[in-house]
Amino acid sequence: MTNIRRILLLAVIPTLLFSCKKKATPEEVALAFMHAIQDSNFDKARDYATKESQQVIQLYSFFDARRSDAEREKIRNAKIEVIKTEKNEAGDKASVTILNSSAHQEEVLQLVKESGQWKISLTLESIIPNYAPPAGNGQTFDSTGTMPADTAATSVPVH
Repeated sequence: MTNIRRILLLAVIPTLLFSCKKKATPEEVALAFMHAIQDSNFDKARDYATKESQQVIQLYSFFDARRSDAEREKIRNAKIEVIKTEKNEAGDKASVTILNSSAHQEEVLQLVKESGQWKISLTLESIIPNYAPPAGNGQTFDSTGTMPADTAATSVPVH
C-alpha cells in the first residue's frame, strides 16, 4: 500500500506544480517574442503570436531571409527593453512599448488574450511601413501597395 501512495504522490505533485505555474505577463511575452525575432527563430516567435498573426510572421521571415549578415548581426545584438505597458479595462488587450536599440526607435506591440494567455497580435501594417490595406473596391494590390494587380490573371486571395 505504501508504494501505491508514493506513486500517486509522485504523479500528483508535478500536476499541482504545473497547474500553479504563473502565466506570462504582456511584458514577458513581448520580450520573449522580440528575442525570438532577434534570433531569427520564427517557429518560436509563432508560439507567442495569435493564430491570425502566423502569416504575418511568415512574411516577416521572408524579409529577414533577404537581410545581409551585417544587418542580422546588428539586430541580434540589439538591446530590447520595455518602456511602458497599457491594458484595457476588460484586461483582455494590452500594448507594450519596446525600445529597440538597433532601430533607435520605440515599437508598440499589440497583445490580446487567446485561450487565457497573452499573445502578440500582428497586422501587415505592423511590419510594412506605410502599408495601406486595399480599399473595399475588390481589387488586389501588389506587394508595394501602389499598383493594382493584373485583373486578367487569376488571383489568390490574401487573408
